[in-house]
Amino acid sequence: MDRLDDAAAGAEAAVTLAADPSPLPAALAGQFFVDGIDGIRIACYEWSTAPVGAPALLWGHANGFNAGCYAPVLARLAERFRVFAFDARGHGASQKPSGEPSHDFAMDRLAEDLRYIVAAVRRRIGADSVLHYASHSMGGNAALLLEGRFGEAPFRTLTLFEPPIHPPTGHDGHRTAWTSTAVLANWADRRPERFATREAFREQARKIGTFVNFTPEMLDAYVAAAVHETEAGDFALFCPGRVEAAFYRHCPPSGIFDSLARVETPALVFSSDPSVVDAAHVWTPDVMRDAAAAMENGRYKVMPGCRHLMLQEDPSGCVEQVFEHTGVRA
Repeated sequence: MDRLDDAAAGAEAAVTLAADPSPLPAALAGQFFVDGIDGIRIACYEWSTAPVGAPALLWGHANGFNAGCYAPVLARLAERFRVFAFDARGHGASQKPSGEPSHDFAMDRLAEDLRYIVAAVRRRIGADSVLHYASHSMGGNAALLLEGRFGEAPFRTLTLFEPPIHPPTGHDGHRTAWTSTAVLANWADRRPERFATREAFREQARKIGTFVNFTPEMLDAYVAAAVHETEAGDFALFCPGRVEAAFYRHCPPSGIFDSLARVETPALVFSSDPSVVDAAHVWTPDVMRDAAAAMENGRYKVMPGCRHLMLQEDPSGCVEQVFEHTGVRA
C-alpha cells in the first residue's frame, strides 16, 4: 500500500484556477453538484437538448478523462435521450479527495458516489422515467459494483465499453492484466501535468500511442476538456497524473469479477478488436467475454477495428451500439 500512497501523494498540489472551469460549456449542458460518499463534491451535467418524452441516459467516463471529453458522443446520444453525465471524483470539475489514497481512490468509492448521482438524476426525471447507463472503461466499474456488490440496480440497461474488470486468480488473463495495469499506472505517474498553451497540450496528446487513432472531433473534444487554464496563464490537467495512477492501481484488487453473478440488469459488454488491440489491453477481449458470461443477462461484442479508446476511435459506431442495446429508436 505504500507504493499507492506514494503514487497519490501530492494529488492535491495547488493549481490555482483562472476561473471556475467546467469541462462542458454551459451552452451545451447545465452543471449541478452532488455530494458523494464522504462528502466529496461531484460535478454532474444535463445536456441542454433532448427530445420531448425521451428516456434518460447517464454517461460514465474513462480514467483520466471527464464528461467534456465525450461532448460529440453526448450530443449524438441527446438526439434520442435526455442525457446526464458526471465527472468522477478527482476528475474534471469534481473535488479531488485529500484523505487516505487507499480509501478515496478505491473502485467502491466510485460505486458509492454513483448511488448519490443516480438519486439526483432521479429527482430531476421523476420516479417513473426510464434511466439507462452507458460508459467507457472505468465508468463501467461503478455501475457493476453498485449492483453486484451493493445490490442496487437503478438502470434499465448497461452499455459498457471495455470496463477494466480484472480477472481473478486462476484466470488465464490474470497475470497479464496486473502487469499491464502497472505499466499504465507508472505512465500516468510520469505524464506531464502543466502545458504552456492548449496547442502544446494537443501536441503532447498526439504523441501518446493509444491516442493516434482519435477522430479529429474527439481529439478536439479531449484537448478542450482535459485541461483548464490557471491563473498563471498556462494549462493544467483536470485529473493530475498521480490521481489517474491511483485509480489504475485500484482496478486489479477491486474484486469486480467475483460480484458479476449478482448483476441482473441487461448488460452489453464490448471489448477491443483482438486483431488490433493495444499492448496494454491485450488481455481484455477474453476477459470481457468471460465477464459478460458471468452475468445473468450479459452479452459480449467486439467493437470492430477499435482498441481500448473505442469511443474516441469510432464515436458514431459506439453511439449506434447504445441505441441498439437500449432499443431507443429515432
